[in-house]
Amino acid sequence: RPQKGRYREFMQCDFDTVGTDSNTADIETLFVIHDLMEQIGFSEFTIRVNDRAILNGLLEKLELTEKSADVLRVLDKLPKIGREAVAVEMVEQVGTSAAQAASVLDMASLSGTNNEVLDQLDSLLAESEQGHKGVASLRELFDCVGAAGIPAERVRLDVAIARGLDYYTGTIFETFLTALPGIGSVCSGGRYDNLVGTFSKESLPGVGASLGLDRLLAAMDELGMLQSESTPADVLITQLAAGRTAEYLRLGRLLRAAGIATEVYPELRKIARQFKYADQKGFPLVVVAGEDEFSAGNWQVKNLLSGKQVAVPEAELAGHIHTLLTAGDPQTDR
Repeated sequence: RPQKGRYREFMQCDFDTVGTDSNTADIETLFVIHDLMEQIGFSEFTIRVNDRAILNGLLEKLELTEKSADVLRVLDKLPKIGREAVAVEMVEQVGTSAAQAASVLDMASLSGTNNEVLDQLDSLLAESEQGHKGVASLRELFDCVGAAGIPAERVRLDVAIARGLDYYTGTIFETFLTALPGIGSVCSGGRYDNLVGTFSKESLPGVGASLGLDRLLAAMDELGMLQSESTPADVLITQLAAGRTAEYLRLGRLLRAAGIATEVYPELRKIARQFKYADQKGFPLVVVAGEDEFSAGNWQVKNLLSGKQVAVPEAELAGHIHTLLTAGDPQTDR
């Protein structure tokens, strides 16, 4: 049975920048992750950042370059199995010495503010050109995060993040929800400068990330962030007056032509039953007209979220509904 937040089959939403190795693209990727999480509705989350160049710089210094892929795959297990178990795997399965494993884990355990950890890495990797390049890239990234006004607590340097996949070559990202850390990263990615070259003669550097839709929706459901609705339509037109089906269907076509997703209730039933249907399906708005409304040339529009109901002339109906569904009444914002 899959663990919580892990599925045998899953959907993800990717965003990538291909064709440049500029650190600007990496920083923009982080901005997209941050703004995407905010727009979805999260306020408490952390984007953990590292750079493969830092990890590779240390492995180069420890003469473990040829075993880097295996070392990083094991290091990626650190949050799950702990330092001691990771050290054992590095020695017994990867073939490092105990001292080499300890050095890797010591660096992965560095703590402090982002700048404090970067200063420690600068000292630790002083003789590694590759490591120094990774530190410089992350310094620029954190400078831009500050300049953009992103809260410092939302972007943290975590040297333990390795992203076990072999194709990552630079910046790497993992995003965790403060309220549900156990569900795992909901948006991950990084720089992959050599990936395209494994499938094509052309070399195209790239950077990007993936939003795990299934995992994210599971988290949103657990946190009560999902509305219970089972219709893509915004408006339900009820049938109240006998012999007026043609008028109800005509209005349905009129609203759809105005870009409003609309459903016409298919039968003449008690109005309470039709409202119950609208509530169960999650319609924010219901349009009602009986003989009195037809005589006056009006339609009653009821907001099921606020409970408000107003009579609207047919000529103004589409505009009124558009207003309710956008800025005019935030309670109908879907």
